[in-house]
Amino acid sequence: MDETQPRTVPEMSDNALDAQIGYNLKRASAFALNDFAVELADAGLRPVTYGMLALIDERPGIRAAELCRLLGMKSANMAPLLAELEERGLVERDDHAEDRRVRMLTLTTAARQAMQGWRRQVRRHEDRFLQRLTKKERATLLRLLRLIWTDEDRD
Repeated sequence: MDETQPRTVPEMSDNALDAQIGYNLKRASAFALNDFAVELADAGLRPVTYGMLALIDERPGIRAAELCRLLGMKSANMAPLLAELEERGLVERDDHAEDRRVRMLTLTTAARQAMQGWRRQVRRHEDRFLQRLTKKERATLLRLLRLIWTDEDRD
C-alpha cells in the first residue's frame, strides 16, 4: 500500500453496527477502561475511585453530596466506595464546623502524596489509548464528549 495516500474507510450503511455512535462509544470506553485497569493496577484504583480521589484533591473539604453530583453518582453507590477509600487510609471524613450532620471529605497525607504519581499514570494511560489522535483531535473529542453530558453552553 502507498503510505502517501490517505487511508480510505469502506462505505457503510447508516444501519451498520460500526456506524452507530453508541457502539463506538462503548468500544472506546471498554478499550480505555481495560488500559486504565492495567496502568493503575498497583495502586488498586478504578476509574470511579480515582475520579473520587481526584475531585477531593481538587476540592478539599467537599461534601459527599457535592461529590455525588459532580460524578453523576447516587449516594447509595458512593457510600461503600467512600468507606473503602477510608478503610484504605486514603480519605478522611471530618465534621463540618457549623453542622455536625455534614461530613467534609479530604485526602489523607498519604493520598495527597500519591496523587501526583497517580495523575502521571492517568496521563500516561490517556497518551497510550489516544495515541492515534493529534493534540487538536484530542481537544475536539473532549469538547464533543462534554457537549453530550454537561449543561455548558455551546460555542
